[in-house]
Amino acid sequence: MKKHVIHFLVLAVSILFSLNDLQARQRYAQDEILVKFKPETAESRIGVVIRNLGALQFKHSFRKRFCVVKVPEGMVETMQKRFSQNPAVERVTLNYVFDLYTVPNDPYYSEQWNLPLINIEAAWNISTGVGVTVAVVDSGVNTSRHPGQDGFGKRLLPGYNAILGIEGSSFDQNFHGTHVAGTIGQETNNGIGVAGVAYNATIMPVKVFLRSGNFALLSWVVDGIDWAVAHGADIINLSLGGPGADPDTGEPYDLSFLEEAINNAVAHNRTVIAAAGNDGRAEVSYPAAFDAVIAVGAIDYQKQRAPYSNYGTEIDVVAPGGVVAQDPDGDGTLNGGILQETFRQFLGFRFFAFGWGYWFLSGTSMATPHVSGVAALIKAKHPDWTPQQIRDALINTAEDLGPAGKDPEFGYGLIDAYAALQY
Repeated sequence: MKKHVIHFLVLAVSILFSLNDLQARQRYAQDEILVKFKPETAESRIGVVIRNLGALQFKHSFRKRFCVVKVPEGMVETMQKRFSQNPAVERVTLNYVFDLYTVPNDPYYSEQWNLPLINIEAAWNISTGVGVTVAVVDSGVNTSRHPGQDGFGKRLLPGYNAILGIEGSSFDQNFHGTHVAGTIGQETNNGIGVAGVAYNATIMPVKVFLRSGNFALLSWVVDGIDWAVAHGADIINLSLGGPGADPDTGEPYDLSFLEEAINNAVAHNRTVIAAAGNDGRAEVSYPAAFDAVIAVGAIDYQKQRAPYSNYGTEIDVVAPGGVVAQDPDGDGTLNGGILQETFRQFLGFRFFAFGWGYWFLSGTSMATPHVSGVAALIKAKHPDWTPQQIRDALINTAEDLGPAGKDPEFGYGLIDAYAALQY
């Protein structure tokens, strides 16, 4: 990994009038125009002109560079034309909308190519996930890196250990869940490490995997989902999955309990998001393949389907999953994976873990929390929205990749956090 560090907070007002940036939002104030009168126009005359042209009121800008003129809502373009034809007026414009784009001061944010790819910086000016709880049904979350800090700004709940059937004890022994949770809600703008998508959302760890990470019973997963629903999760992230049939005989598995748990979650207004699978074949894993689930495939930094990412008609959207062996910035370092804070595989314990650091990982497991994080941003802005409305916002604003329209490799396309918040 490159060692250069961002030591300061960069604030930039980006003046962008391209259709790509403005088509999904209000481009200008709907009840104001900006009017500059000719220098010789007396103050008393300004008031008369404004009233005669049908405006409601006005005020001068700070340096009297122009007047902010209040007009009837929906008539801005008509009033712009009307004022522009008056001989006392030198210039008139619409009161355009600008955005304040913020780049976090986390030292390794510059390595997180994945976050700008989903248009996250503009989205953070609208929502950071406040008030939303995201359940991470995974291997747990380990918080031993920084004593006295949990890496989530005190937004990490005690959670649940579905293996033992007890609340708490949701610490990560494997490394996977910690990485996934970080992509969703890592503490951000604190001058440490990396950033997360919904960095003010609450994280609910639900442990369903043992240390090895390749073993989770169906009953654990179902219990984990049910517990998350009962304890207030708004979004459920499932960076896990398996086949729908026996690989040898082709006999379908009975996954009806899992489907029932997911259908129950959605019926209780919980949005469920799951990984498509890492076999690189035309078969979406379960539970992602269920109708009620938002199925997520993975792309690399070039917006190509990652070679490991499963695909099929069930794919809804794609998100950055990365390919560790790629070099996005051409610096000779293989940093094409998704960077997050975690520890060395299998070396997590209750109060400590070995090999803490910032690790690049790849997989549809890494793509899925991007979508869960954006779903949390949407839910925070629209608390009353249903899972279907959140799904609609994600798929209808996604950047279309591959053949026009929905296709088996990319679904509806690459999620766009900012556009989804404008839906």
